[in-house]
Amino acid sequence: MTIIPAGFGRRLREERERLGFTQAQFAEAAGVQRLAQGQYESESRSPTVRFLSAIGNSGIDLNYVLFGRKSPPAAEEQRSLEKRVFELVEKYAQGQPDGRLGAEARYAMFEFLRAYLSTADANASETLDPAELIAKHLRS
Repeated sequence: MTIIPAGFGRRLREERERLGFTQAQFAEAAGVQRLAQGQYESESRSPTVRFLSAIGNSGIDLNYVLFGRKSPPAAEEQRSLEKRVFELVEKYAQGQPDGRLGAEARYAMFEFLRAYLSTADANASETLDPAELIAKHLRS
């Protein structure tokens, strides 16, 4: 039996509205029917892990929805940075001859790019070519 944290539905609705979604739009983005979304918000039905994962990717503050504690803004910025770094690593890996990049190489590239972008101009990742950046740093 899953126990819904007190206030979960109210906080879920607050976050959905903060992001500008209707119930139907949010339900679609989360992969559920609008009825299920309404039931989660009214706390008459427990959300699934799949639903929580999907809404976590939509910008919802899951810490707040689940536990009533807002995530610090820095955590949101860090999550956004790490998502962008992950996308860059994936783009680089897909560009490899076999479309693959081993786990150790992915991790090293992720760490390198995260450190670089943490100190770079906020718009630097828009035109960043990971291969070019790594080659540049290896030469220096």
